[in-house]
Amino acid sequence: MTVSLEERMQRVLDRLNLPLRIAYLPNNLKKVHGEIIEDSCTIFVFDEDEGEAWTTFSHEVLEYRLKSVTFVYRTLINKLIEGFEKVAYEKKEVFLSEVPLIVETVKRERGES
Repeated sequence: MTVSLEERMQRVLDRLNLPLRIAYLPNNLKKVHGEIIEDSCTIFVFDEDEGEAWTTFSHEVLEYRLKSVTFVYRTLINKLIEGFEKVAYEKKEVFLSEVPLIVETVKRERGES
């Protein structure tokens, strides 16, 4: 009984205890060799050549594991952005609240009241 490439790749994922499924869909019209769809927890491999498919599979598994390493940095950067957006919003609100007073003061001084 011959074990399919997809089944062999799935065995690798299972041995590595990764919560992923593999979908081997050879298609040389795709612009990418493979991709991970997080919502479905699936690695898609599109290479037709088995050797290239294994290379793509390895790349996607490594990329998946690397995301857990970079998660800390992405979280930190997102929190920093969130903080800066809050500060910018508060400064904008202060500025906008001063606009009527600035306009009215300039009008008065010009004699336009």
